[in-house]
Amino acid sequence: MKIIKRLQKLKPAFWDHRDIAGTHSHTGFNFTRKWKLIVLFTSFMALLPLFVMTLVDSRLTHRTIEDEMKSSMSKILNSAAASISLSKDLKKSALKYVALLDSGEDNDIFVVNETGTLLTPSFHYGKAGTPNALNTKQFKDKAGIEEDIALDGKAIIAGYARIPDSSLIVVLVKNKKWLTDLWFKPRLKLVGYLAVSIVLILLSIMGMATYLVGRIHSADRKRIKALHHAEYANKLASIGRLASGVAHEINNPLAIINQKTGLIMDLFTLKKDLSSDERLMPLAKDVLDAVKRCGTITRRLLDFARHMEPSIQPVNIGMIIGQVLAFLEKEAERRCITISVENEDFIPNFECDRGSLQQVFLNLIENAFAAMEDGGRLNICVRFKKKQKVTISVSDNGKGISDDDIHKIFEPFYSSKNDHWGSGLGLSITYGLVKEIGGDIIVKSTVGEGTCFTLTLPLNAEAKNGKR
Repeated sequence: MKIIKRLQKLKPAFWDHRDIAGTHSHTGFNFTRKWKLIVLFTSFMALLPLFVMTLVDSRLTHRTIEDEMKSSMSKILNSAAASISLSKDLKKSALKYVALLDSGEDNDIFVVNETGTLLTPSFHYGKAGTPNALNTKQFKDKAGIEEDIALDGKAIIAGYARIPDSSLIVVLVKNKKWLTDLWFKPRLKLVGYLAVSIVLILLSIMGMATYLVGRIHSADRKRIKALHHAEYANKLASIGRLASGVAHEINNPLAIINQKTGLIMDLFTLKKDLSSDERLMPLAKDVLDAVKRCGTITRRLLDFARHMEPSIQPVNIGMIIGQVLAFLEKEAERRCITISVENEDFIPNFECDRGSLQQVFLNLIENAFAAMEDGGRLNICVRFKKKQKVTISVSDNGKGISDDDIHKIFEPFYSSKNDHWGSGLGLSITYGLVKEIGGDIIVKSTVGEGTCFTLTLPLNAEAKNGKR
C-alpha cells in the first residue's frame, strides 16, 4: 500500500483530469490521451532511425565477418594444397600436413578422396577410413566455399581445395555457430549501450511530454478558473443590483404602510369609540412591527448589495461577519445549528475589499452548513496576531474531509459533496479572493469530527492588484 501511495504521488496532475467544466463532456480535452500520443509519436520518430541503423550495421558486420572468414579459409586451403603438391608422395605429405594443424570443432581440417572416404580423422565426419563421409560431388571447382549440414546435424561452412594431379581434397570445416559467436560476443556491450540509450531516450521523452502537457493543463485550469471567476463575480454583481432594486421597490410601499398605520393609530387615539376597542391597537402595532422587520431586511439587502462592486475601504471584521450571519440566521434556526462568535480581541478597522470579505465568509459558512447535519455547531473565532495580522477560524462539526481529498478542495470544479469533480467553485473562488486581498487560507479536517478553515489577513496592506 505504501508503494502504491508513493507511485500515486508521482502521477501528474492531469492524469485523472476530467473536463466537466465544458458544456459537453465528449468535447473535453483529454490530457492523458494527448500525453500518450506525444510519447508514442516522439518515441517512434526518435527510435526508428536507431533501430534501422542497428539492423543495417548488424547485417553489414555479419556479412563482413563471414566474408573475412571465407577469405581466410581460402588462403589456408590454397596454401595447404600448394605445400602438399610439392611433395612426391602426396598422400603421405597430406597426412603429415593435416597432423601438424590444430583441428577441432571450430577449425576442422581433414583430407578426403574423390569417393568421400576420410583419409584423416574429422571432428564432424568421423574417423579416418570412414567411407562416403562427405558428398564430394558438390566440390565442382578446384577450390571453393560451400554451406552444408554435418553428420551431427550442425550447420557448417566447408571450404575445399583439390590437390593438383591427385584425387585428394583438403577440406576445412567451420561451425556456423562459431561465426555467430564471433559476431555477437563483441557486441554484447554495444547491445547494453543501446538498451541504456533507449531507456534514457524514453525517459527524456516521457519527462518532456509530462512537462509540456502539465503546462498546458495548468494554463487551461487557470483560464477556466478565471472565466468562471469572472462569471461568478458578474452574477454576484447582478444579484446585488437586483437586490438593490427590489429593496427600493419594497421600501416605497413599506413607507406608505408605515405612514398610514401611524395615522390609523392616531385616529384610534383621538376617537373614543375606536380607542375603547382593545383589539385594534395591538393589531396596528403588529403591522408596524412587521413593517419594521421588513425595513430591517431591505436595509440589509441594500447594505450587502452596495458592497458587491469591488473597492478598497475601511472595514470592521466583526461587523462583516455579523452581516453575513444575519442572512443565514433563519436557516440556522430551522436546522437548529448553534453559532458562536468569539471576538474578544480589539481588531482595528483596516483597508480591504468589503465585497470580497463578504463573499469569503458567505462561502465558508454556507460550506460549513452543507457539511453539518441538523443540530450542528459552528464556531467563528477572531484573533489579533503579531505583525499586524488578524486570523479568523471557521470550524464546524460536520462530516470532515478525507486526506485524499483535502489537497483538492481549493481546485476549481471539485466538490466533496459528491466525491468527484463537479461544478463547485465556492472554495476555489474563496481561495482566489483571499489571495487577492493579500491574505492566506489553510484547512484542517478530520473525517467524522469536522473541518476548520483559518484565514490570515493583513491589517496594513491593500489588495494585491490595488484598487480594482
